[in-house]
Amino acid sequence: MSDQPTMQNSHQTPGGDAPARFYNKHRIEALGDGIFAVAMTLLVIELKLPEHGTVHNNVELINAVIQLIPKFIAWFISFFVLALFWLGHHRLFHYVRHVDGKLLAFSLVQLGFVSLMPFASALSGEYGGALFSQVFYSANMACLATLALLTGTYVYRHHELTMTPIPQVVYRGMRIRTLGLVIISICAVVIAAYIPFAGNSAFSLMIFIGFAVRRMEARAVKNSTTDFSSNLPTPPTNPV
Repeated sequence: MSDQPTMQNSHQTPGGDAPARFYNKHRIEALGDGIFAVAMTLLVIELKLPEHGTVHNNVELINAVIQLIPKFIAWFISFFVLALFWLGHHRLFHYVRHVDGKLLAFSLVQLGFVSLMPFASALSGEYGGALFSQVFYSANMACLATLALLTGTYVYRHHELTMTPIPQVVYRGMRIRTLGLVIISICAVVIAAYIPFAGNSAFSLMIFIGFAVRRMEARAVKNSTTDFSSNLPTPPTNPV
C-alpha cells in the first residue's frame, strides 16, 4: 500500500458552509485541551506528603520522600508522554478543517485513554513491583499510541477533512513516534518481568526517538529548500 493519501469528494452546502455530515473541529479541540489538562493535573495527586504523626525529624522526612521516588518516576513519565500526545494532537488538528463521525470517534476513544492515565500512573507508582501494574500501565500507553496512529492516518488519507494535506515527512514522523511507543511499552513489560520497578525506565527511549524524528524533519525541510533554490532561474550577468 502506498502512503500517498487518496482524494475523496466532498459536497458543500449552499453558501460554502461545511457539509452537514461534518462537525466543527474547535469543539473537539476544546474538549481535548480540557481532558488533557485535567489528566495532567490529576497525576500529581499521588504525590502525597506523609502524615505529621509519622514524621518526627529530618531523617524520617527524607526517608518518607525517598519512598515516593517510584511515584515521582510514574508522574514524570506520564506527564511527559501526555504532553507529547497533546502536542501531537495539536499539530494534527492544525491541518484539520472539518471533523467527520469517524475522526470524532477516534478522538473520543483516545481521550478516554488519556483520562485513564492518572489511574494507570497511580497503579504503577504504588505497586511498581507487581507485573500486573506494569502491564496495565504499558497497555494504556500502547492504546494511546495506537489511537493516535489511527487518527493521524485517517486525516492523512482524507483530504476533504484538511485545509492543506499533511506533509509526508510529518506523517512519517508521527508513525515513528507512535509505533516506537508501542514497542517501548512491550519492552517495559518484558523488563518488569525480570527486574521489578525497572520497567518504566524503557520509556526514557522516547527522548531519543523524538530527537531522531526532529532531525529527520529538519533534514527534509532543508532538502526541500535546497531543491527549490536549485530550480530557480539563474539571474543574468551584467555585461562588463
